[in-house]
Amino acid sequence: MIPTLRILTRKSKLRFGKKKELTVQKILDLRQPLILISAYYKLTSINFTEDILIELKITKDYRIEKPSSNKDEYYRFLNENGYEIKNMGVGSDIMKKRTGAFSKSQLQGFNHGR
Repeated sequence: MIPTLRILTRKSKLRFGKKKELTVQKILDLRQPLILISAYYKLTSINFTEDILIELKITKDYRIEKPSSNKDEYYRFLNENGYEIKNMGVGSDIMKKRTGAFSKSQLQGFNHGR
């Protein structure tokens, strides 16, 4: 099966994720470029027109061949363009529970819903 490449314009709707009903222009207006940047780097079948890539500051140095994905290039782009990476952990790192005993005040806080 050959992967289908979608080239999104400003009027295109994402059709995936929490913001699936929003257009690309609306996401840019809401100042949430990370949604589009992560879609570009993480999804094999998503690409954008040249003007959107320039607005997202994805220059020729950061472009990847499509259809493909490249998470290493994604993290390099975020680091070099000043985006704050909230959680680099994957899988089990996210689900790790805190080890050790809780203090009496912490347990009391849990019981009282704080």
